[in-house]
Amino acid sequence: MPGSESYDAVRFGPAVESDIDALVSIDRDSPQAWTRAAFAMESEHAPPTLFVLRSSDAPVAFVVTRFVVPDMDIVNLAVARDRRRRGLGRLLLASLLDHAASNRVQSVFLEVREGNQEARRLYRSAGFEETQRRPGFYREPLEDAILMRLAMSHWAGLKGPRNAC
Repeated sequence: MPGSESYDAVRFGPAVESDIDALVSIDRDSPQAWTRAAFAMESEHAPPTLFVLRSSDAPVAFVVTRFVVPDMDIVNLAVARDRRRRGLGRLLLASLLDHAASNRVQSVFLEVREGNQEARRLYRSAGFEETQRRPGFYREPLEDAILMRLAMSHWAGLKGPRNAC
């Protein structure tokens, strides 16, 4: 796709403490941005719950997860504003789902703002299905949450970057 990142130049793996400032910067545009302390706490979890896509050794996207095998929740996912619309969200999601499959996850859950059509399209393209609506769940602005689920038996594997996990 035009403007897409070279998949060979992007790596997926756990975040480290030196990534935190970049992650705060990436998440700054989110309606409910995470604090530096929140990212620092996530970076200390073992096994990892915070993963990044790196390009030229710098984080360009991240995802925060919760694993309670056989399930996984996607808590937060973002791509740097200046790197959007290049396929990085798809690469990040594909890499995460490959990682989940290798850890015997059977279902992946997430919630997304109703108005975030771009994210909803991405998740549907990976096989997620809308399961529930939570009216007025989000604030500033007030918005419904759409809950989605992916049965990993339907995950076809969109071939993300080499998994460093």
